[in-house]
Amino acid sequence: MKMNKTDWSPNKFEQWRGRWRSSRKEVGIGSRLNADCIAAAYEELLTDYARGDLIDLGCGNAPLTGMYKNRVASYIWVDWPSSPHRLYELDLEVDLNERLPFPSNSFDTILLSDVLEHMALPDSLFVELTRILKIGGHIILGVPFLYCLHEEPHDYHRYTRHKLRDFADRNGLVTIELREYAGGLDTIQDALSKICSLSPVTKLLAYLIHYTFNLVKSVPAMKRLNGKIVATFPLGYVAVYRKDPD
Repeated sequence: MKMNKTDWSPNKFEQWRGRWRSSRKEVGIGSRLNADCIAAAYEELLTDYARGDLIDLGCGNAPLTGMYKNRVASYIWVDWPSSPHRLYELDLEVDLNERLPFPSNSFDTILLSDVLEHMALPDSLFVELTRILKIGGHIILGVPFLYCLHEEPHDYHRYTRHKLRDFADRNGLVTIELREYAGGLDTIQDALSKICSLSPVTKLLAYLIHYTFNLVKSVPAMKRLNGKIVATFPLGYVAVYRKDPD
């Protein structure tokens, strides 16, 4: 039996020392780096831009709820029909490849976290996002780039920063923020940790890789190197778009 909104509790992300990070119980070592980076990026963007009436599209188990629920006037959860592993009741089940069942200018904030890569028709979805967004409202999204296939067979795209800006330009949106949430040596760390975590035989090695890379990246010379190549080898991107008056 699925729980209601009032029963929501942290799942993929948890608070630790006043900040959000990946849950050490729910997120395996192979996904920890990526999830930690995503948590930090979304926490910052939601703090700066979430307001008014928010819609969390493709929300899954709504892991970001704790970051936005006290910053907005209302929020609704929307996801695919029959999405697997769901813990909570949705407000609405919607095929995001179809026209969205909301009036134009309905929401101040649209959250699309790690969803766009799973859209067979991303350009059509962006048209709909623009339509239902209020004037002055924001779209907050994140997508992976140098990242493994996941949720197959519905894993269709990897987007560069240029395509993410193009989505905005084609729909008359203003790109407020567009940046990598990790990259450089992080992509190697993430890939090796994931590969080694797939087998019980090598899982201990995944932990060793994770913590060794964290130590190496703290060395000043390596930290500078990592910073130089982050834009060329991004693990993923986050972006914020605003809808201005015509």
